[in-house]
Amino acid sequence: MGKHGAEYARVERDHYPTPSWVVAALAEHVNLSGQRVWESACGDGRMAEALKAAGARFVLATDIVDLGYCGFGERFDFLSGGRPKTSFDSIITNPPFGERGKLAEKFIEIGLIYIREGGGFLALLLPADFDFAKTRTHLFRDCPHFVGKIALTRRIIWFLRTDGKREAPRENSAWFLWERTGIRAGVPTIRYAPTDRRVTK
Repeated sequence: MGKHGAEYARVERDHYPTPSWVVAALAEHVNLSGQRVWESACGDGRMAEALKAAGARFVLATDIVDLGYCGFGERFDFLSGGRPKTSFDSIITNPPFGERGKLAEKFIEIGLIYIREGGGFLALLLPADFDFAKTRTHLFRDCPHFVGKIALTRRIIWFLRTDGKREAPRENSAWFLWERTGIRAGVPTIRYAPTDRRVTK
């Protein structure tokens, strides 16, 4: 995964804070206004704050560990399958990737259970080619809840260099979207964002 090439040590618990422009890109195609959002891998809270700025009415920010985010709702293991105390309309997060993407797959599987039982939609930030693997067809091609992805037209800078060289991230990313529907209304769509590629934060 491009976040941690050979020149970088893997960050503990795959804690890679998401720049606010990535959430703004999601909001170009998904109406977040008035939403009660569950940010289930909140880390230091950057995505939670960006969701509020994008119009979310309330953000339930949880994580398996508390990294000091002042808006931290409760310590919660998303993969436990339990339910948080607070209700929500949607789940939006940048999940931990894990070895060979297995943690990210689990986030999709558990997220699908949540939206099947409670409604709403699931939006996960993942490598743009995450849906290519034949072992994941049940999560994408064959999943009636998968409605498409928003391909990011800018690459996310996960690390700031300290050697004076310009950052040149290798990884393309996308928001993958699932909605609670019994039968898929149409084929999954691909959209593109952000419109303004000059955004830097």
